[in-house]
Amino acid sequence: MSLQFIPLGDALGAEVIGLNPHAITPEQAGALYQGWLRHHVLVLRGHPMSEEALIAFAACFGPIEMARRRSPLAIRPEIMVISNIRENGEQVGALPDGELSFHFDRIHQKIPNKAGVLHALEVPDRGGETLFANMCLAWESLAEPTRKRLEGLSALNTYEYGQTHAQSKTLSELTPSSVHPVVRTLPESGKKALYVCRLMTDRINGLSDADSRALLDEICDHVEDPRFRYEHAWKAGDTLLWDNRCTIHARNDFDGAQRRLMKRVTVGDHAPPVH
Repeated sequence: MSLQFIPLGDALGAEVIGLNPHAITPEQAGALYQGWLRHHVLVLRGHPMSEEALIAFAACFGPIEMARRRSPLAIRPEIMVISNIRENGEQVGALPDGELSFHFDRIHQKIPNKAGVLHALEVPDRGGETLFANMCLAWESLAEPTRKRLEGLSALNTYEYGQTHAQSKTLSELTPSSVHPVVRTLPESGKKALYVCRLMTDRINGLSDADSRALLDEICDHVEDPRFRYEHAWKAGDTLLWDNRCTIHARNDFDGAQRRLMKRVTVGDHAPPVH
């Protein structure tokens, strides 16, 4: 059966129809990859997945990485648990509570990951939605003088693990950091995407502190405009895949008294971003 990709909005995102994630054919894997390049975010609804099936689905998009943090709620070492569940007062998952600012995963590392896959097992009654913004569309929507100003610039990105807002970061010489282009090029399509985010980008190199801060605030305000977004309201059994090279994502707040349990697989990349 051929796959259908039903757009979820004008900016980005598509629901995949006609896929059995437990029996993906090579032809379907190729179609999934092309649909992911076109829509940047793919959603599967109502398909509870084992850890093995989740890893196999993610492998359609590239090499699978080991989880940075292991959890007693995961069996396979590739699975990272995102959850607010606590056992004996201890967190069993990462990023447990509250709102999370817009960010690219691992932009603070030399080779950020290519994609992320998130599968919902338990979700709160309301809140906890994941928001995505299309950084290719945000780039194309900039005024020509701004695009010319940004071309060739690079930025410093840092992150302190576990922090959900930039002002909460405590930086030191040991803080993971990396310099990347402010505008990167996607290798398959040649499209350009803005590559800064509010949570992790600290400064634009070659500018004064004041000019850097002003330009970063201007770009972040621009890319977070609702016209570039898709917001996903989770249901148990949903699986969502995003292109980490050209979408930023964030999380809405939710009631911490309600359980939220997600399993994540990370798709690695082979080279750092290029202008």
